[in-house]
Order: sequence, then C-alpha cells, then structure tokens
Amino acid sequence: MQKIITLSFDDGVTQDKKWIELLKKYKLTCTFNLNSALLGKSGELAFPEGVRIPHNKVRAEEVAELYRGFEVAAHTRTHPMLTHLSPADIAEQVIGDYLKLSELTGYPVRGMAYPGGAPNYDRLAVEVIGRTTNIRYARTIDSTHQLNFPQNYLLWHPSAHILSDATEGLIERFSKAEQDSLLYLWGHSYEFDWKDGWARAEAVLSRLAEQVKAGARCLTNMQVFEEFANRESTV
Repeated sequence: MQKIITLSFDDGVTQDKKWIELLKKYKLTCTFNLNSALLGKSGELAFPEGVRIPHNKVRAEEVAELYRGFEVAAHTRTHPMLTHLSPADIAEQVIGDYLKLSELTGYPVRGMAYPGGAPNYDRLAVEVIGRTTNIRYARTIDSTHQLNFPQNYLLWHPSAHILSDATEGLIERFSKAEQDSLLYLWGHSYEFDWKDGWARAEAVLSRLAEQVKAGARCLTNMQVFEEFANRESTV
C-alpha cells in the first residue's frame, strides 16, 4: 500500500522563504510554481476588510538557492488566463517559462500549474500543452476532496487547498486509508499573511509530518509523476 503526500505552491512570492523554513522544520518537500518573467516584481493584493497583502516575487538570482532541495515547476511566463490565448501564445507562455526556469535551476523543468482563477484551463490549453511542450503534468485548482491518483496528469486535480475547511477531514481519512492514497494540498504562501494563516498552515504541516512518521511518504509533484504515472489510477 502506497500513502503519498504532495504539496504545490504558486507564484514564487517572498513569503515562500518563511514557508520553506517551516517545510524544513517538519522535513517535508514541496513543488513551487514560478512565473519567470515576473521574478523580482513588486505588488500587493487586496484581502477582505481593506487588508493589503504583499505580493512580491523572489528575484531570479535567488531561485536556485532558495528552492534547492525542492521542485521548481512552471506557472507560465506572465500568469495570463490560458483560456483567453491562441495556441501559439499558450505554447510561448509555457515553453518560455520552463526554459528560463530550467536555466535558473540547472535541471529540466517539466511540470506546471495552470495560472489564474477557475476555470483556468480548457480543452485547447490541455491539448496544446500535451502536444507542443515538454510538460509532463499540470495541476488545476479544482479540488476533488478525494485521495485519488490522477487519471490524466495534464489535468491533475488536487485534493484541497491547504487552508480549506475540508483539509482536516482529508488528513483524517488519509490516516485511516487501507489502500493506495494520494493527499494533494496546494496554495499560495502569501495567503498565510491573512488572519491566522501561518498558524493554521503550520498545524497542517505538523499533521502531515505525523503521517510521514507513520509510514506515508512526502514527494514532489514530479516524483509522484515519475513513480506513479504508468500505474493505473487508484481510489
């Protein structure tokens, strides 16, 4: 029986530095999805109640060292909605991103997460990525609230957002599972700056570390793909 945990975080923001320290504390790994043309850009996002959260991207020269030991994956060059682009522009956004990220990291980047809010993919985007790029898996933001391995890795739906109300129940189900199970949590580290997000996220990492001590494995997205993509999907 295989019990696998995988994590995926988007945008390559400076809050990733604190997140990485927590991941190291709990001896967990993670995949980070970056926009190569936005590295070093400053910004902020509006949250409820008039709160403004920094959305500053890490600098290109920081990428290799900051994410060393983790997986860097693509998130398109400039974070457009792929559903609004032509096939040529989809290919340019994805290929341009992973080529630059491969240069920065020193290894071939072959995974990605679709950028933007739902729906952030469509049939055309999936077909173009599968046909014209070297991408091997692509994560959506459509939570399944299940512990399934994907049937199509170019439409890889996560179990839940890390701060979702469903996450605690999923971890509990995962702990009791008696068959092959994949718990896939995703998010953005800047979201932890809102209210008690850091404490809530660390509580999840603590629970995940308990699962690893009990025999589960924490893998990057690419490690999951490499080990399980050729196996039949299990529930």
